[in-house]
Amino acid sequence: MSARLTIPLVLWVLAASSVAAATIQFAASVDRTRAGEGEPIRLTLRITSDEQLSQVTPAFDLKDFRVEGPATSTRMEMSNFTNVSFTRELTYVLYAKQAGTFTIGPARLEMGGEHYQTKPITVEIVRGTSRTQADQADDPPIFVLARANHQRAYVGQQVTVSYDLFYRIQPHNVSFNKLPTFVGFWTEDVFVAQQLEAHQEVRGGASFNVAPLRRVALFPTSAGTHAVGTLTVSCDIPQKRSRRGGLLDDFFAGDPFGRSRSVLLQSEALQIEVLPLPEQGRPAEFTGAVGRFQLRVEAQPTQVAAGDPVTLQVLVEGEGNMAAVQPLQVDAAAGVKLYDPKVEEEERITNGAYGGRRLFEYILIPEQGGTLNIPPLRFAYFDPHQGRYEVLESAPIAIHSEGRVEEEGVSYGLSRRDIEAVGEDIRYIKPDVEALVAGTMLHESRWFWTLQGALPIAFFALLLWQRHQRRLQGDVAYARQRRAKGEAGRRLARADALLTAGTEAEFYGEVRAAVLEFVADRLNLAAAGLTIEVCAAALAARQVDAETIAALRDLLTRCDFARFAPAGGPPTDRAAARRVAGDVIAGLEKMI
Repeated sequence: MSARLTIPLVLWVLAASSVAAATIQFAASVDRTRAGEGEPIRLTLRITSDEQLSQVTPAFDLKDFRVEGPATSTRMEMSNFTNVSFTRELTYVLYAKQAGTFTIGPARLEMGGEHYQTKPITVEIVRGTSRTQADQADDPPIFVLARANHQRAYVGQQVTVSYDLFYRIQPHNVSFNKLPTFVGFWTEDVFVAQQLEAHQEVRGGASFNVAPLRRVALFPTSAGTHAVGTLTVSCDIPQKRSRRGGLLDDFFAGDPFGRSRSVLLQSEALQIEVLPLPEQGRPAEFTGAVGRFQLRVEAQPTQVAAGDPVTLQVLVEGEGNMAAVQPLQVDAAAGVKLYDPKVEEEERITNGAYGGRRLFEYILIPEQGGTLNIPPLRFAYFDPHQGRYEVLESAPIAIHSEGRVEEEGVSYGLSRRDIEAVGEDIRYIKPDVEALVAGTMLHESRWFWTLQGALPIAFFALLLWQRHQRRLQGDVAYARQRRAKGEAGRRLARADALLTAGTEAEFYGEVRAAVLEFVADRLNLAAAGLTIEVCAAALAARQVDAETIAALRDLLTRCDFARFAPAGGPPTDRAAARRVAGDVIAGLEKMI
């Protein structure tokens, strides 16, 4: 072999061997190994290779932390004009769920058929803060405050809990990190912020910007002392440059290079003392309504022929939990047929007070002539402001009817208007019988026997359909399971319409509602107040795999962040969230 051929061949072999021997370094590091509760720990995973790096996703267990990120960065370095290395860094922000000593990692990675693993890192989380008192004094004045309008309330009385962000230095990238839980309460959202809208408030002699984050109407379901969960918010705040006094403190507080740091803000827990409703003076008509209500009763028409219907409308409206307002007892006089009421309801929030109206529509049919009296209707409720029961009573109603039902033929289920013109029910016999005889005998027809065979199938199909309908009417859990997919599909269709045309909050609100209501319907849970933690626990109890639960957690958390974040994400984020929602719902449909 000539020297001219040998040199290129050697160079090719050396190049091939260097590619085959490409090395990968995988390491993990943290910015601190000791932190206080609420302080972030930045975990950086660094992957270095002498080849171009593709998209990689390391696997590791961070169950003891709430995780944000990762933020990804890639750089290329060259030494001696020949050696090139590529580095990719994944940075996660970790918030410990509680104080203690925890181990991060090891993180695992698979590339090119090889497996790599980092060393585990031990961190200590101490109660309060790990910084000195002087450092604490330099912290920007920012915190989340939880306030309740009542520290003591009766069972069923509305307690409004407000979560507000107080700040004197402008925060950025504000998002919900952990939503509160309300065990022992029926809940209704009054307000959830989509962006920060602040007003001025003086607290402790200092003026703050106050941005409402969330308002929740709580209705205690049992007596005792109940804890109201904490709201946790994450945000970025400017780093302090130095401590300055006087009026220019806030102006010079920011870092001159615009650097910021992440903080986790958590409200304090509240305790609500719930008193039982008094037994003394409780009316027989009381069914659990607590608040302030009005009653209106009217009947139309009040003069009818026997057998014609009369509509009795009973309207209850006011402030309180409308779900506790039940149909009123109507004592129909002898000779009056009374049907169960049709219920229409409307919910509304007025000046932060939850309430609405419930309309019960009864149908009464007088079966004989004369004057029929409907005695006064009574509605009882407990007024928590006065601390006593109140009874509302309507005026008696007189209905005048004429004739008797038998004279109108209604005893057979018909009235005179139902009878058609004379002669329509008569058909004459045809004299030309020969023309009516078919060319083929009926029993020789193939269609005749096909129809005969189809009749039993149709009969059993009808039985199954009737059984299905009866079960839908009588079994609430079954009905919710059957409708779950359709309702989720309709919400996702609305989300598709909002994918590019709607706002960030509208789109992610529909996606979140589609997933949560699907889980609630499949598991027969109350959709109101269903949190991520309760949802995950219910799915775990049904043996749903951890991967699906993790995907659901990530999706719902992303939706909460996006609904609250003041700046919208790119359309690709929405499309990805929509795909994940469809996959999660499809996966859960097979498992629950």
